[in-house]
Amino acid sequence: MDLALIHKIIVMLIDAIGLWLAFWVLSANRKSKVNQMFFLMTIFILLWITLCYFSGTLIHNLELSLFLGRLAYGTTILFFIPFYFFSLSFVEKKERFLLLKILIPISSLILFLFSVFTDFMAVYMTPTKFGVVPILGQGKFIYFGFVLFVTLLVIIRLFKKYFKSLRKEKLKVQYFLVGLFIFIVANLIFNVILPFGQKIPQYYYIGNYSVVFLLGFTAYAIVKQELFEIKVVLTSLLVGLIAILLLINTLVSQTTFEYAWKGAIFVLFLVFGQMLIKNITGEVKRREEVEKISNAKSEFISIASHQLRAPLTAVKGYISMLVEGTYGNLPRKALMPMKNVYTSNERLLNLVENLLNVSRIESGRIEMNYKETSLEDLISSVIKEMKINAREKKIYLKFEKSKKPLPKINIDPQKIRQVVLNLIDNAIHYTKKGGIIIKIKIQDSKYQIQIIDTGEGMTKEELGKVFQSFSRGTAGNRFWTEGAGLGLYIARKFVEMHKGKIWAESKGRSKGSQFYVELPAK
Repeated sequence: MDLALIHKIIVMLIDAIGLWLAFWVLSANRKSKVNQMFFLMTIFILLWITLCYFSGTLIHNLELSLFLGRLAYGTTILFFIPFYFFSLSFVEKKERFLLLKILIPISSLILFLFSVFTDFMAVYMTPTKFGVVPILGQGKFIYFGFVLFVTLLVIIRLFKKYFKSLRKEKLKVQYFLVGLFIFIVANLIFNVILPFGQKIPQYYYIGNYSVVFLLGFTAYAIVKQELFEIKVVLTSLLVGLIAILLLINTLVSQTTFEYAWKGAIFVLFLVFGQMLIKNITGEVKRREEVEKISNAKSEFISIASHQLRAPLTAVKGYISMLVEGTYGNLPRKALMPMKNVYTSNERLLNLVENLLNVSRIESGRIEMNYKETSLEDLISSVIKEMKINAREKKIYLKFEKSKKPLPKINIDPQKIRQVVLNLIDNAIHYTKKGGIIIKIKIQDSKYQIQIIDTGEGMTKEELGKVFQSFSRGTAGNRFWTEGAGLGLYIARKFVEMHKGKIWAESKGRSKGSQFYVELPAK
């Protein structure tokens, strides 16, 4: 079959598939900005591919070829207007730099006019044995620089969305990123590196045709509510592509023997490829079942904790009033038992609060409220609260402040306060004699909080597990039987949400422990 005819058929197929995807997505939700921007993106992309095809075939009419080539470059640059706004709607985020919402469309329109009506991009067309190819002007650096800037902006935005999303939203971003990655890599290789770097222009159409991956993956991510695991889709796609290549290789065999052994390889590949897809699909399903159970557990903990917190808070209030004599003085014999009940109720409330925090963390429902905060003031307030507990155990609790006040830091004060409180509370429970010293300093553009105790210490094995949920060392079982092993896990999660680090050190049993919290200064 003639190569030119093959290209013509492929372009027609891509146009047909692209138009079907565009109208499929738009009809799914005509009012959605995501769907509208995808429709416009698709139209511009299909115009680019079609114009490139016709421009490259007009070997006997270079003037018309030049006009169509310039129009192709102009159409391509217009694509980046809906592409930019699509990324904003897709990640459901407002643009922090409002000027970009004006500059990107205006810049695209200016580059469109220069590309179409001047020799800014295409100076003239030159015929080759592979078709007509453009000779680019000096504007290519500005043109491709703009393309690179907008593309990187979109990719960075998508990655930020990915790391902050739950599984379902992550999967949508994965689909778009995979399609975009295939499209970008193919265009870099076949439309930039080979033609302009290696002077091999004849494979440019492969880069153009790769757009079907971007459109297909993105359309599927927009319309479908329940998405297949991306690993399954990519594996199936790879197996399918290799199978097609093996089949073509078999069909062009020259002898019966060659046809036989190539056919055998093709059949074997189909069998093993099917087994591979089946195994991966099974693995994904098992993981999804585990995730469903985990989500159900978190939901149960959340509901149970909410239901328990209200009555426990009411009990705490009434016991407090009874002890204070609001309803009359209690008999001396009843006073101490009521104080014990109050203490036990307080422990239950703390456990419920920790369980709520764990369920919020695991379901991604924790919100961050940043503000400029003095860490020294924050630590001082925690120490003031914990002084009574330390005094009851007859141990010291000291805060060694730096000589000069430290600058404020942008953190969520409630979260970091909880971190410091959990660490100090942990140190008090596991320290029988001596005490605890808290220090804070700035080191390598990071704030470092140190909590040093003279307590029981930890083994290497315990150090590796100390920040896991429901994990308690042997010392915890001996010295503090009421603990649930959630405080340090919550502390680790809160620190990680601040892009910080938390770790513990100890020289061994009965040699004390040192806990460190590092928070970025910016």
